[in-house]
Amino acid sequence: MTADGNLGAAPIPARDEAPYRVIAIEHRTRAIVEVWLQPMDQPMDYRPGEYVLLEDSMRQIPPRSYSIANAPRPDGLISLLITRVADGTTSVWVHDQLRRGDEVTVTGPYGTFVADPASTAPCLYLAAGSGLAPIRALIEAALDAIPQRPLTLIFSARTEADVLDRERFGRWQIRHQHCRFIRTLTGGPGPAPRGRVPGVLEAACPDLEGCDVFIAGAPGFICACALAAEAHGAPRAHVRTESFYAAP
Repeated sequence: MTADGNLGAAPIPARDEAPYRVIAIEHRTRAIVEVWLQPMDQPMDYRPGEYVLLEDSMRQIPPRSYSIANAPRPDGLISLLITRVADGTTSVWVHDQLRRGDEVTVTGPYGTFVADPASTAPCLYLAAGSGLAPIRALIEAALDAIPQRPLTLIFSARTEADVLDRERFGRWQIRHQHCRFIRTLTGGPGPAPRGRVPGVLEAACPDLEGCDVFIAGAPGFICACALAAEAHGAPRAHVRTESFYAAP
């Protein structure tokens, strides 16, 4: 997964493509917009954590992949969190040219960053930037499926202005006593906790034995977080990752 699209080692197999209409675009941070898409035909069938390819309906903009940021809904709406990349043709198009009412083409779904439907283990989610997208979909689905399941999200942001979905996760914490949202800052003023996720992890989740761990963000973030999670007892087989790259 990249900030301007997913990057996979294996060839992407052909999947269904479908027309969607942009019904909302919201600037969430200085670099990230949230795009809501409405199906113009049959809604796409997908699992939380999967991603899709997005392109313009005239195929003049190169397709790039973005994680779906919401669990499946009856109305078929999907949300994408898209980070602006300076040299990323598709992300620049989304930020500067895409408008409400525009038609786009969505292909998918793809990916293996999904939860085991049979698992009832506590879950730890670690995310940074638009890596929150698949994490948000996974948490939304988990809260609906097993409300009493212990869920903890640690979100890393540079400043308070870069903290995505603070209000949403705050509401979920209030409604679900087993759900925790922890934001940590790596720069700028703000209250504790501060610092990178591996340093915050010991105080927040000292024992991860038996936990399912989901990590999404830049490759360096993922590597550091995965090592920290395993050091605190998370079984390697239970650590799932989704890499986001800043380069187009």
